[in-house]
Amino acid sequence: MKALIAVLCIALLIAIKDLPGLYRKHRFKDMVVYIVMLAFGAWFSTIAAQAKETSSPLILIEIIYKPVNNLFSHLFNL
Repeated sequence: MKALIAVLCIALLIAIKDLPGLYRKHRFKDMVVYIVMLAFGAWFSTIAAQAKETSSPLILIEIIYKPVNNLFSHLFNL
């Protein structure tokens, strides 16, 4: 739990440091991209800090390509 709080505090400090400059320059699209990327980074960092076992990204690739593989198998009678 301490690691989670530390990661979130660090992400918040980074946002406090960088976002006012982007706001003053009226770079709102950059702010949105910055916030989204920071949120993803904080999310992955919290997962890594908690040392949780995550599933392999190959499972996602398998889910995506399995219907394509089945289609080609059906088309070419493999």
